[in-house]
Amino acid sequence: MIIKNPKKSLGQNFLTDKNIIDTIVRNGCINEKDVVLEIGPGTGSLTERILSLKPFKLFAIEKDKSLIMKLNEKFKDKINLINE
Repeated sequence: MIIKNPKKSLGQNFLTDKNIIDTIVRNGCINEKDVVLEIGPGTGSLTERILSLKPFKLFAIEKDKSLIMKLNEKFKDKINLINE
């Protein structure tokens, strides 16, 4: 999923560096018993990596309605997406 123009009014800055994503996930020590809350999943790069660890549940809060549609397409029922 490529978003060319992040909305600066929403403070968007998309995480794409795989090394940083791996560091965040490693430090989170996520396992299959965990319920994870991700704020601002953006394009879903971190979300995808978190899901690879198979947490019990993953909730993601995204303000940008245009990203909600893309995240729903990408992850379907694998995450609980909140846009409120």
